[in-house]
Amino acid sequence: MKTCQQCGNAIAFESRARKYCSEDCRRRVKYEKDRAWLRANPGKSVEYARKWREANPEAVLQAGRDSYKRKCMRKFEEENIQ
Repeated sequence: MKTCQQCGNAIAFESRARKYCSEDCRRRVKYEKDRAWLRANPGKSVEYARKWREANPEAVLQAGRDSYKRKCMRKFEEENIQ
């Protein structure tokens, strides 16, 4: 029986390549690896984000619109509750 590399729980042998006991453990490890890479490469992450925004202007605009709508809805709901 193998153990999870994140939390140490036992893993059933479904696959020899399996390293984590659950999807939550896998996500947590990926999150930690991604954060470590961002801390180690701040310039690259900024450059990748800038290139993506230039390549996807409509997605950037839509994200801004969605954010504004959520903000307005929260404000509207707060006013109606009081």
